[in-house]
Formats: sequence, structure tokens, C-alpha cells
Amino acid sequence: MRLAPVVLAVACASLVAGCAREPTAAQAPSPEAQTPNTDASQLRSILRTESDKAGTQAVVFGMWVGEKEILTEALGSTTPGVPATTAMHYRIGGITETFLSTVLLVLSERGLVDMEAKISRWFPNLLAADQVTVRMLAGNTAGYPDYVHKQAWVDRLLKDPFVAFTDDELIAFAIADGKMDYAPPGSSQAYSHTEYVLLGQIMQRATGKSMKELYDTYVLGPAGLKDTRFPEGTSIQPPVLHAYMNDRGTHEDSTGWTPSWALSYGGLTSTVPDLGRWGPIFGKGKLVSAASHQEITGPRSVGKNKNRADLYFAYGFVFANGWYVQNPDFNGYAGAFAYNPTNDVTLVAVTTKPEKPVTDPAALPILRAMVKYVTPSTPLNF
Repeated sequence: MRLAPVVLAVACASLVAGCAREPTAAQAPSPEAQTPNTDASQLRSILRTESDKAGTQAVVFGMWVGEKEILTEALGSTTPGVPATTAMHYRIGGITETFLSTVLLVLSERGLVDMEAKISRWFPNLLAADQVTVRMLAGNTAGYPDYVHKQAWVDRLLKDPFVAFTDDELIAFAIADGKMDYAPPGSSQAYSHTEYVLLGQIMQRATGKSMKELYDTYVLGPAGLKDTRFPEGTSIQPPVLHAYMNDRGTHEDSTGWTPSWALSYGGLTSTVPDLGRWGPIFGKGKLVSAASHQEITGPRSVGKNKNRADLYFAYGFVFANGWYVQNPDFNGYAGAFAYNPTNDVTLVAVTTKPEKPVTDPAALPILRAMVKYVTPSTPLNF
């Protein structure tokens, strides 16, 4: 049985860690500018073909060049007999990490969080906290085990998918055996939900603000993203794209399942059009300084684990052959988000699944096919 929530924003990071080739350079290559292919009829045909191939229940897709909408399209149904629409809200999972890293660097610029500070300042009794910096958490180079790979956590979630986890409980699941994944901290890189839990806690403790206040104040308000919210409770603002899971042995509506296991860094709800607006805001670093944007997107992880110059994990997303990519799979929502800074293209997709999906998760294959058409000289390389 595959627990789909385990791959919230992990799929790309895991693939980076599992690449066969070793890193070969310290600086990412600069892809040559190419005029993107933008024929809406071709995009629509690819979307329908890939959706049918994957066996999705619903798919919502959008493409933009800068702020210009090329296509937004919804296929399938949100619930039986109710068509999906492009206005529907859903949990965006690990795409939230692009918002999180933006907030973090804004706080750093304002002197509220020191990226080089040891996290023992906030977690004096935590394993290895006197060796781990805030910057390591942001880049997932600290070495804390990921609680989603702990069987005790999996069993707890499957027993009660509505359970309200606290951050302390999640951290405890991660370090129950008292061991780090690698040492010393900073010597390697591996995606870890635990490190984002710690980062969210540090941001809140350093500022005295909740995650909702941090997102609203430093990102959502300034960006004007009115359809993107940090949820209170398990509800999603209407209209809602419903999600479904098979992980407990039956096909069931998982829309209201707890987001608490990934709330601070994965819990935002949004729409495909709002994420289309977010693409160039994030991708061009419009809310942060040039230095901070380089901090977020740069190749700091190259040379660690299997990260290489054309495929590496940055601050909450993967740099893949010139694209900034996130592909979360969260409580039944499979998502894909990609921005290409060379030609200012944003691609966004979300899929839900029927009782017997052919491909699960389905959003990433759709994204791959779209990128191959839009920028054929720089396809996704994972």
C-alpha cells in the first residue's frame, strides 16, 4: 500500500537524491532563451491526451507567459455529476514551500531571523541543534530524519486521517531513535518534512506571529493573491475541488483529511489561476532583494548527495533544466507547478483520482508533456 501523503513535495527531491550521475559543476547552466510554444489548441490536446492516459477524475491546468493567460482548462468532475472548474480551491501542498522560503528571506532582510543562527536558540534540547543553522533547514541539509518515513507516524495517520498533529509530535516521531540521517549537519542533502516543521516553528517564535499572520503580511497581501489562504481548521474555501484517496483500502473523499501533518509549509489553499499569478512573482523574486532571490534559487546543494548543476534542490523546490519545479502529492491532490525564468512561463496543474487510476500521481506526467511541448530544448530532466 502506497501512502500518497508521504510524497508531499518529495517526489522531485527524492528523484534528485536518486539520480545516477554525480554533480559536475558548482553553478547551474543558463539555458538559452527560446520562444515558448503557446498554441492553446495544442496545449488542450496534450492535456486531454495525458489526462486520459493517466486516468484522472479531474484535472485543472493553466499556462501563462508573464501575466498573459495562454490557457486555463478544467476536465472531469469534482464530485459525481459536478464538473470541475478553474475557480475551484484545493490544498497546494509543497508548492507552499515557495511561499515559505519567500517569507523566510523577507524576515532575514528585516533582521528578524538570522540565517546563520544555530537552532539551539529556539530548540535548546533538540538533537544536534547546536550544529544546525536556519540556512540548513531552508535547504534541507541539516540531516533530521523525515517523520513521514516512520511507520509509527504512518500507522497513526491511517488509523485516523482527521487527527490533529502538533509540531512537537511530528518532531518526536522523527527523532524517536535519537539518530540523524547523516553527519555532520550540512554535509549532505535530503528532503525532510521535519526540517520544514522546525523552520516554521522558528519563524513563529522569532517574530511572535502565527504562520497565517506571516503569510498574510509578507506574501499573500503584497502579492494580491486573494484566492490563496492559510486555512483555519480543515475547511477549504468554496468552490472546492474534492480529492480522493485509496490508502485505507477504499476509495474515499479525503478533502477534509487533516492538513496538520504539513500545515506550516504545505497547508496553503489556492486556485490554479492564483498560482499562475504567483509564478512570476516568485520566479523573479519580486517580493525580495536580488541577493535573497539568489539565496532561494541558487545551487547551494550542488555537490551534496546526487544534486548536480542542472538538477538540484533549492529552497523548497527543484531546479530542473532551467525550470523551478514543485510536484506535491497531498491528501489526494496531485499538483505540479513550474516556472521558467528564461522565458517567463508558468505552468500549473492539479489532478484528482478515481477509484482505479492508471497513473498515480498524475500531475507530474502532465507537466512533463507540457514542458516538452512548450520548451522542447529544455524538457524536464527527471
